[in-house]
Amino acid sequence: MRLNDNMRVEMELLVFNPEHDYALADNHPHFVALRSAAKFAYDCAPFMRYLSGDEHVVLDAYEPFGKDFRKKFQPLPESQRITKVVPWGWDAAVVYQLQRVGVDERLLPSEERLRQLRELAHRKTAITAIDYLRGLHPHPELLPESPEYLTSIREVVDFVKATPDALFKSPYSGNGRGHLYAHKVCTPTFLRQCEGVIKHQGGILAEKQYAVVQDFAMEFTCDRGAVAFAGYSLFKTEHYGYGGNLLMPDEEIIRMLSSYIDKDELLQTQALAARFLERFVAPHYDGDAGVDMFVYQEEGSYKIHPFVEVNLRKTMGLAAHDIYARYCHPESRGTFRILRGPVATCHDASLPSKMRFRDGLWYSGTVFLTPVTPDTQYAVVVSL
Repeated sequence: MRLNDNMRVEMELLVFNPEHDYALADNHPHFVALRSAAKFAYDCAPFMRYLSGDEHVVLDAYEPFGKDFRKKFQPLPESQRITKVVPWGWDAAVVYQLQRVGVDERLLPSEERLRQLRELAHRKTAITAIDYLRGLHPHPELLPESPEYLTSIREVVDFVKATPDALFKSPYSGNGRGHLYAHKVCTPTFLRQCEGVIKHQGGILAEKQYAVVQDFAMEFTCDRGAVAFAGYSLFKTEHYGYGGNLLMPDEEIIRMLSSYIDKDELLQTQALAARFLERFVAPHYDGDAGVDMFVYQEEGSYKIHPFVEVNLRKTMGLAAHDIYARYCHPESRGTFRILRGPVATCHDASLPSKMRFRDGLWYSGTVFLTPVTPDTQYAVVVSL
């Protein structure tokens, strides 16, 4: 709890809008999330309480409506006490909702700021980033080629002909979605999918596929033009989606990555990524920024892809990092996961007695960061 110049208690409003990436693609204040995304937000919003201080309130953004979910627009009690809004990510849809529930307009980004943030969240930012990093890197030949931005099916066909194993990405998509693959040939289904992306989003990014060895991210915070390094995120993907984070100190993550990549190269990549964010992102954005990276194998050696994409929002990786730093004993190791499907049978695992403490911190066991009911389909779980 803090006091500002008017001696008014500062209260943060936390908003879990994991449908953010899809809302960016839609770019409309009346965006309607898929039922699965709305259910995920409904089930897991309470875990946001673990990511903030004592004086906060979590916006319950959704409510059941028949077999679906709809957004809540009831006025927030004591909305005048709110001095800071922290959504998962800023987009036109969440701004519209916050306006409807009575949040002070001065706490919300303007239309121009939203436009800038959406432009920066476009996957073309990865092209800008790699080109920029290549100009600064002492050995630019070690960096991967920039993706190409294609705006016609003819360009797609030509790229597949020149790149036997090709990966195509929608400009806006989340959690590994929006990825299309082509192996030497363009099937009718593949071409229809690419055509749909180009029609609705203006273009599609194309690059070769890499032999990925380890996914990870570097997490940063942008604040009034300055960029600070927040930590590492070591995660895995499952079916091209988020599969969970390993919970361990940054120093241990660095040691694991250093089995593939020299530590000095990691630190150099960290510095270059921070310089890119400071020049291109921080002047327009305050908040968390996660830069996805991976280690890949090529011609018998390991290399680092320094900028797969940038997430101008909170990420599960940063959430895992913060929860480990705040609640877990430094000697503990474990995982941060999202359970999907009926999880009511796991209810006993969420009881406090299942987590053993050391020095007042979580040390060994399992704890659910979200409530578990017979209707639960998603849950955030820490296992140590």
